[in-house]
Amino acid sequence: MRRMIATLTGATAAALIAPVLVAAGPANAQAAPASAQAVQTDPVSALKKQFKPGHGVKLAENAKIIGEGKNNRSIFSRRNGVLEFGTSGVTASDVTDKFSLAGAEEELKSLFGPSRTIMVKDTFYTSSGFYADALPEGKKWLRTKGEAIAPGNPAQKIIDPLEPATLKATLAHTESKRPGGTWDGVRTAVHSGKITLGELYKVSPTVRALLGAKPSAASATLPVTWKIYLGPDKLVRRAVSSWTQSLRGLTSLEMTYVNDSRYSDWGVKSAIKAPPAAQVADIDELDLGDAQTEDPYIRVFKD
Repeated sequence: MRRMIATLTGATAAALIAPVLVAAGPANAQAAPASAQAVQTDPVSALKKQFKPGHGVKLAENAKIIGEGKNNRSIFSRRNGVLEFGTSGVTASDVTDKFSLAGAEEELKSLFGPSRTIMVKDTFYTSSGFYADALPEGKKWLRTKGEAIAPGNPAQKIIDPLEPATLKATLAHTESKRPGGTWDGVRTAVHSGKITLGELYKVSPTVRALLGAKPSAASATLPVTWKIYLGPDKLVRRAVSSWTQSLRGLTSLEMTYVNDSRYSDWGVKSAIKAPPAAQVADIDELDLGDAQTEDPYIRVFKD
């Protein structure tokens, strides 16, 4: 396990996606009708009004990678926690990830054990069995800048509706609107449509961090199918997205990424702080042992 930490950062998760993006055909994106253009402004304004320090929203996220190949295996993860706002968006978070890897070897199940990550002003503090045996004695948290080092799921939030520009661009591609049922105790309307990966890359910091590099001209047309559930206050209560890419060349399969994120208790009071300094180690303090170059995600589907 210790040997594998050097391979799984946000960049490694991105490596599962970025180098092998293959166009799945035109996204058939169309100009949004006038009604969709009118609707999109309200949710963005409603979101920006929530950007108040000391307040936030609760997140419950399910993410799944489905391997459509020889083994037809999947990686399923749950993420729960609180996202705290500043004046321009999310500035802090405290989330716990849990994974399910049916049929995977015990070493990988241990590797993908539960983890908790606290983010404060672009500094991440992660507690995970992924590298617990590499931490100095008495330390429980690993501190990193810019991205967490933990077995994150690449299916997490290809569409992040807490980014105003992403929410605006996505809703501009609304193709249908209908009643969406009750979420977070309120009746919702579900907007649905498609947006291309290239369009998301232009507007979304989350997508740029996930991919690590600009998608090729062909892969930029890859369609991302989405549904966004809005309450009567125009705040997002649920966002569902999915997209498929070919990994043929790395391995003989295609992968479909499905994300279902639910938002509740908008405006909840929050005061997320970094863990005690005495329990924190930096990455250069880890005893990593020998490097392991094989991506653990690929191993799940190959084994």
